[in-house]
Amino acid sequence: MPSLSGIHPGLFSSADKSPNAKFRANPSGNGRYRFGLDYTLLRVCLIGGLIGGGLCSPPTAHTPRLVIGIVIDQMRADYLRRFSYKRTGGFRRLMEEGLVYWNCHYTYFPTYTGPGHSSIYTGTTPAYHGIVANTWYERSLGRLYYCVADTTVRSVGTSYPVGQRSPRTLWASTITDELRYASQFRSKVIGIALKDRAAILPAGRAGNLALWFDSRAGAWITSSYYTDTLPSWVEQFNAQRYPDSLLRLPWRLQHTRACSDESPHEGSIGGTTSFPHQPTSYEELVMTPAGNWLTFRLAQIAIEAEKLGQRQGITDFLAISLSSPDLVGHIFGTESCEIEEMYQVLDRQLGEFLNYLTWRFRREEVLVFLTADHGAAPTPEALVEKGWNAGRYPEKALLAEAQAYLRSMMFLPDTLRPIEAFLNQSFYFAQGLSPAQRHEAATLLKHWLLRRAHITHVYTAEDLAGPGGSSYAFQMLQAGFLPARSGDLIVVYAPGWIEAEGYAVGTTHGSIWTYDTHIPLIWWGGGIRGGSIYTRVPITAIASTLAFILRTPLPSAAFTPPLQEVIEQWRLPRFDEEFHGGR
Repeated sequence: MPSLSGIHPGLFSSADKSPNAKFRANPSGNGRYRFGLDYTLLRVCLIGGLIGGGLCSPPTAHTPRLVIGIVIDQMRADYLRRFSYKRTGGFRRLMEEGLVYWNCHYTYFPTYTGPGHSSIYTGTTPAYHGIVANTWYERSLGRLYYCVADTTVRSVGTSYPVGQRSPRTLWASTITDELRYASQFRSKVIGIALKDRAAILPAGRAGNLALWFDSRAGAWITSSYYTDTLPSWVEQFNAQRYPDSLLRLPWRLQHTRACSDESPHEGSIGGTTSFPHQPTSYEELVMTPAGNWLTFRLAQIAIEAEKLGQRQGITDFLAISLSSPDLVGHIFGTESCEIEEMYQVLDRQLGEFLNYLTWRFRREEVLVFLTADHGAAPTPEALVEKGWNAGRYPEKALLAEAQAYLRSMMFLPDTLRPIEAFLNQSFYFAQGLSPAQRHEAATLLKHWLLRRAHITHVYTAEDLAGPGGSSYAFQMLQAGFLPARSGDLIVVYAPGWIEAEGYAVGTTHGSIWTYDTHIPLIWWGGGIRGGSIYTRVPITAIASTLAFILRTPLPSAAFTPPLQEVIEQWRLPRFDEEFHGGR
């Protein structure tokens, strides 16, 4: 069993140690702080009032050597302000030094992990990139289909089939694909996440490597889509067996909190609904801050082993997704002490990772953006207790009633199921129905559903495949609708209502409402000098913004203008400077 040396000192202990301690001294011994202005120069600038011009102006930033995307799974925008982050932590640092877009939103339904990561990196919506949900009903196969499943590839690094994954269902190119193309495939692109889809989709079809965590084996794995064997540095990391060591440690509550640790609407880890939590399996381990630590640690090793951002004239891309916040949010809900503690520890872990980047790179060499793949609904019972309209929609009962209603109205035999599947708030009709029957079923069911409580909108596939509408709900559903993969009828629940099946406690996400669409967006590095933007912007603007900074083609289906403030603050060189005055 390995020792715990090197594991984040504040991960589980009660000691409040600064994450800066590890990186205060430059490990290379050259005495240079690579990120930002020298402290002596900064004092001169402040005393002389020279900031903003001449010697003390932010440096002109050419194309960065390394872009790092950090996606926090299920991070609501209000989490940036809800929790009191320390000045030494990562969130405070990003908010103070970075450019913050406080009003960034997803512009489609459904707001899930697969579509979210795909939309960030393709710059478009599910209607065009093809990832309409985490799982959909595949009519050609007559069964449910997971968004990154691929039986034509084999697992690498595990004997379990969880490695049979690839990005082949992704239809549009990603910004990472375009970077590889523009560099004649010299740029390296690596995706790292506990969840397979969160590692695979950001890396695109041309990515060099995607790594995800096998929660049965307790190891990082990949698929033969990328390589026939794990890179040696991944094998060495797995050989350390950090998950085994972390399993011995309970997750304790460390921070001042504005929450209650005793709620009947929460799930459990290790059989307990309140702190301390003792995980009993790798699957439960990644529901704690240990999952974020494992992800950040592997990302740092990837930078060193693959020399990401350390080759002259080449830009590399590291796509990181932190899955643990989503896992704990589903189990305990948005008001829980567990979600607050998760973010307090993540703040420290993020701060340590930024300190590493500060040492490793000069300011103009790295560009970081931080966002989320979706938000989360408040726990319905917590709202009901305060008199709000909220609840868990009984989808299993709804499906049974809908089946019976269509059989009765269409005079179908009792042995026939007119609805083949119901998931993602979408009804898929049986393939055996004729086109006329499918149209009749859609019309009947639409009007029947609209008479039910807590359903605000219902649209048929015919509605969504037609001309655009002006209502918010219609535009959100149409942006996520792809006839080949989406349902025949899609339902919108009222604000505050979530599906009950699979979520008897805690919370979930996926709706068109702002608690699911509103997420953080922060840019950091290069010439970016901070600020706050409150204009509403779509998540799809990230990819086009990166394309202009990286001088790549726009991703194939990207249609959103870039974020002008980011490009201006990055301080791209003038055309004549870029080409050294050449013709």
